[in-house]
Amino acid sequence: MSTGTWERDPATEVPSVDSSPDQGTESTHYDTPSGYQPCMMKHALADARAGHAVLLLHGKRPVTDNGKDDATTDVELLRDFCVQHPGANNGWCPPEGTVVVDVDTRDGGAQALCELTRPHGGLIPTLTAWTGGGGLHAWYRAPGPYKKKMCRGVDLKGHNGYVVVPPSMHASGRRYVWANDLPIAEAPAWLVALMRKPVLPLRPALGVLGGVASARADDALVGVVARARTGGRNDALHWAACRAAERGSPPALVAKLRGAGLDVGLPADEIERTLASAAGVSHA
Repeated sequence: MSTGTWERDPATEVPSVDSSPDQGTESTHYDTPSGYQPCMMKHALADARAGHAVLLLHGKRPVTDNGKDDATTDVELLRDFCVQHPGANNGWCPPEGTVVVDVDTRDGGAQALCELTRPHGGLIPTLTAWTGGGGLHAWYRAPGPYKKKMCRGVDLKGHNGYVVVPPSMHASGRRYVWANDLPIAEAPAWLVALMRKPVLPLRPALGVLGGVASARADDALVGVVARARTGGRNDALHWAACRAAERGSPPALVAKLRGAGLDVGLPADEIERTLASAAGVSHA
C-alpha cells in the first residue's frame, strides 16, 4: 500500500494516502426505509456465518448493555438483535492476533502515517475499508499487545475493541465501503514493532538495587535494629536479617547488622544464631 496519496489502486483496490474515494453513489441501494434494515441484517448474518464476531451499533456505539462483549457469531441470536434494533450499523471485534490500523485523515493521520511508514515502503496490501468519515481501516495479523495509538491520527483496534464495518452508515451520511476483498495480511516485522506496546522493565528486586537506592535500603534495615527497644532487639535483628537474606545476604549489609546488634547490647553468639536462623528461613 503506497502512502503517497489516498487513491484507489485499480489493480488491487488498495487505498494509498491523500484523498478518499467519492462515495456519493455508494448508499443509494440501501437508503429506503423499507430496504435499509433487511439489507443490514443480511450483511450482519453473512458476516457471522463467515466467522466474524458481529456487534450491532447505533452510530458507533453498541446497542446492547454489555457492549463489545455481546459481539457474536451466533446467527440466530444476531437475527434477534437485528429485529430489536432496526437500522443498526454493523461492527466487528477483531479476533485475537488481529489488529486494525484506524486512520483518521481529519486528525492528520494520513500525513503522520506517511512519515512513519515511508522508510519501509509504506503499508503492505491487506483487507481494507474506507470509513464514512474519509479515513480507512487496514486489517493485519500481528502479535499483541498493541499500543492505543501508532502515531497522530492513527489508532490501533485489537481484540479488546471493535470497528465499524461496511455497509454501515456514518454520521456524515456516507457509507463505509470495502476498498478490496484481499485476505488479512501478516504484518511485517517493522510494522509489528511500530504497533506493539513496549514491554516495561520489571522493577528491580531488592537484591539487585545499586548505588544510592541500595545504601538507603541498607541504612533502613540497620536503623530498625538500632532503634529497637529492650526485649525486642533480637526480634528486630531477625526481621532485618530476613530482609537481608531475601537480597542474597550481601556481606557488607550482614556486617552492618552484626555491628548494630553489638551496639544495642546483644551478645555476639546470640547475634550469630539470629543471623544464621534468618538465612535458613529465607532459603527454606
